[in-house]
Formats: sequence, C-alpha cells, structure tokens
Amino acid sequence: MSGFVDFTKRIESRLAAAAREPHWLPGEAESYMSAIAQRRTEFERIAARLCESVVRPRLAMIASYFANANLATGDPPGRCTCWFGYSERFPASAKVGFAVEHDLGLENAVVCYEASMMPPLVKFHGGDNAQWSLDEVDDDAVAEWVEARLLDFLDAYLRIDRGDVDFDEDSATDPVCGMRIGRSEAAASESYRGHAFFFCSAGCREQFLREPNKFVATDSSC
Repeated sequence: MSGFVDFTKRIESRLAAAAREPHWLPGEAESYMSAIAQRRTEFERIAARLCESVVRPRLAMIASYFANANLATGDPPGRCTCWFGYSERFPASAKVGFAVEHDLGLENAVVCYEASMMPPLVKFHGGDNAQWSLDEVDDDAVAEWVEARLLDFLDAYLRIDRGDVDFDEDSATDPVCGMRIGRSEAAASESYRGHAFFFCSAGCREQFLREPNKFVATDSSC
C-alpha cells in the first residue's frame, strides 16, 4: 500500500510542476497546427504520387503475367493491392499490397508491404516497411525497394506452381470484372439468352443480373 501512496505523490508532483508555467506561448499552438496541416497536405500529395507512379504500375506489371491476378479497384487513398485467385495451377489465394503511411509527427513517409497466402503452402516474408523523410522522398529508391519486395513475393508464389497446364478448354472470362477463371472453379454461373457466363464471385454475378446488357452483347435471336 505504501508503494501506491508513493505513486500518488509522484503523480501530484508532476501535475503541480506542469501547472506552474504554460507549455504553449500565445500563438504557438496555432502555428504548430498550421505547420502540421501543411505537412499533412504534403504527405497526401507524396502518397498519391508514390501509389500512382511507383507502386501501382509495378503491381500491374506483376499481374500482367498471371491470368488469375486482378488489381483491386476499391482501395482507399494511399493503398494499392493485387489479388491472385485460386486456380488448378496455383492452388492458393494470395494478396500482395503496399500502403503509404506517415509517422506520428508527419515527418516521414512510411511505405508498408504486406503479402499473404491461403492456404500458406510455402514460407515467405509477409511484411516489411521502409521510411523516407517527407523532404527527401526519392521515387527511384522507393521503386527499387518496392521491386525487391515484389520479387520476393514472386519467388514464393512460383514455388506453388503446379506446372504449365493447358486450361484453354476450361477457361472463361468473368464479364463483370474481366478476370480469367476456370469454369470448374467459378464461384457462380448464370445462363443468359442461351449463353453460359461464369463469375469469380457471387458479387459479380449479382451485378451482372442487375444489368446484363451492360456487360455482354448477345444475339437476341439465340
């Protein structure tokens, strides 16, 4: 109990010391908040630039080599993600993405990397981050770091490759999102005007059913 009394005294001592003199002089708080607002605006500009000119093009490059890969379209500002769907050749769902964040004082831009695979068939490094001063963000250095992380992910993903299998007869394209999928692995399917359509998710099927003519043009005589 004596320790608790001592702790109380130390709290009161600090409160008394803090009350003796102000920590913010007149106008200092307003000046500080103005500086923070300016740095936040600068960070948001840098984050948007890094996502659009550095991260997203490199994710798109990786995705272009895989029929089951799809860049996310609903990511919040400062984040870019690519999904790899389950297929017979690559029997796992995977995600790789980057987020541009800031530290507590809005002094540094922090680029965060995250990758996951389900089921986790191979071990790989699923997270990392690097930071640059907002005043010294080097796009080339960020690009080099992003590329290294993506190549690490690619090395892991290729270890689950079952081989160069021909899926042409089983392949189909989701008319809503454009993803190439195996018909036998489709999450949903629907017949429309005598044609069969296959979907990567129930959400794509529901969107198709609301406005089918928006996604396909079929001969009405069929």
